[in-house]
Amino acid sequence: MVLFTGKSVTDVVTVQDIRNMTGIKTGDFEFTNVADQGLALDALLSNWVEKIASHIYVRIGREVAVEDGEFLAIQDVLVRTVANLVAIAQQQRTSPVVQINSFAVNILNTGEVTKDLDKELEPFIRYKQGSVSGRISIFSSLEDFVDGI
Repeated sequence: MVLFTGKSVTDVVTVQDIRNMTGIKTGDFEFTNVADQGLALDALLSNWVEKIASHIYVRIGREVAVEDGEFLAIQDVLVRTVANLVAIAQQQRTSPVVQINSFAVNILNTGEVTKDLDKELEPFIRYKQGSVSGRISIFSSLEDFVDGI
């Protein structure tokens, strides 16, 4: 799976990009039995970038060239989604259960991170039918259908 044509996804979205976006530091995660905590965090963040890129690739079904006008937008979706994953992981480490009034919500499902990807990536999804390809066009009307107008 290659999301960005000719580039590794971790070259397009670096660990430093994620660190800058989230403010995460080496001390925020404690990896057991690991000598270099910084390398362990970098490896974890790289892994998350690759996994979220895979979610994006599956949804748009194609590679994106750096020259493509959509490149920066898709890169942004990737960075923000990984940043959300980091935020959830940090919250899980401090409190795996959130109390809202009388409801206890367990934050263990990272599907919360990827649930909005379909909506965010909708403008970038294209169809291909035979040799014809293009964008998906969706017609929606909130008014009732009236026959004969």
